[in-house]
Amino acid sequence: MGMPYCPTTGREYGGANMVRLMLASIVKGYGDDRWLTFKQLQKFQGEHPELDMKIRKGEKGVKILRPEEIVFIVEEDGRWKYLTQEEIKELEAQKAQGREIPDVQRMMLFYPFTVFNASQIEGFPQKERPAPTMTAIERNEFVETFIASSGIAVQHYGGDACFSHSEDVVKMPFPDRFSGTDEYYATKLHEFYHATGHESREDRQKKQSQTLKGYAFDEMRAELFSMLAGARLDLPMPESNSAAYIAHWNQTFSGGDVKGVFQAATEAARALTTMRQFEAGEQPSARWFPKSEAWPELAEMQKQRDAATGVSFRKTPDKQVFDHVPRSAPPSLAEAVTAFRGTDDPVAKTRLILQNQDFLQLALKSDPDSVRELASLFDSMSQTLHMELDEKLRAGASTTSIPSPEQQNAPRMRM
Repeated sequence: MGMPYCPTTGREYGGANMVRLMLASIVKGYGDDRWLTFKQLQKFQGEHPELDMKIRKGEKGVKILRPEEIVFIVEEDGRWKYLTQEEIKELEAQKAQGREIPDVQRMMLFYPFTVFNASQIEGFPQKERPAPTMTAIERNEFVETFIASSGIAVQHYGGDACFSHSEDVVKMPFPDRFSGTDEYYATKLHEFYHATGHESREDRQKKQSQTLKGYAFDEMRAELFSMLAGARLDLPMPESNSAAYIAHWNQTFSGGDVKGVFQAATEAARALTTMRQFEAGEQPSARWFPKSEAWPELAEMQKQRDAATGVSFRKTPDKQVFDHVPRSAPPSLAEAVTAFRGTDDPVAKTRLILQNQDFLQLALKSDPDSVRELASLFDSMSQTLHMELDEKLRAGASTTSIPSPEQQNAPRMRM
């Protein structure tokens, strides 16, 4: 099942409507992503008189909202005067000329209407399954490119998946720890969403207090974004684990109220809009997303990070394969001493000392002052490199609170 859309117009439902229809499909077990109103069904019936279609007796539709913006000015007698598009353009032209114009006000109204799923309609034509717009390999490459172009750094290591707020880095286990690409990308998209809340981006952590409820709400949003993105990209998702995970955190956040899930999914859909705009080749409207001219450099930087940890993505004729080449073992004490004597590079000398615990202890005993001097130089260079990298990524460091006992005892599928 993909994104909910109207079969008579071909348009996808967006925003909160998209989320509501997807959740309704999950709850009611609909295997179809087509939704239409009763009037649209009547029109479709008129265009196909050979079909006998009707909504099954007892079936109930889903109410969604149609947004409509109204533009108006308040006249001297207090009455509202609604403006047409021509009147709006005329006022904007007058303003550009420096002329004084009335205060133009805008208001968004929402009109409820009911839609039915194609599964609820007897005689409705079976859905023709179009070929995916992207192959599995192209889809995985797209996710990699999208996350890299966002400027959010990903680092593979031997620990659990998490987003480090202090380092502003998504930390991922090595790919060979996952059962397959579906689990890997579900986790990666989840942690990516957490990273969008950093103070250099949407600043969600600062806007909400660091409470257990706030933590739970962000976990729900992250998992729902992972599910929505999976539906958008036809990416297999571990549904049972995701449902249990969302249910757990919704119990903490709202006591199990389904409105909490809807609220979280609505906010997660904003990040999906950013991804959809990137997919269309547009500059995403999110203010924090880097400009398009920076995308190639950011993607190259992520490739270098992956290479530094021995991770690469290799394509075969039918799938994408993760390769993880562990770093070579540190040199032995004898090898380190020989290499140390054969170089005058202070950075290389420091690296050799720090790579071998026995050599480090030996160096500290024989010449502690020189070792401290080399370590100080190496530390200074490290700080300079980090500052340059942070400037390129436009990401500042932030602080994070120590997780509460409830957070520490929570499910560790995602963090």
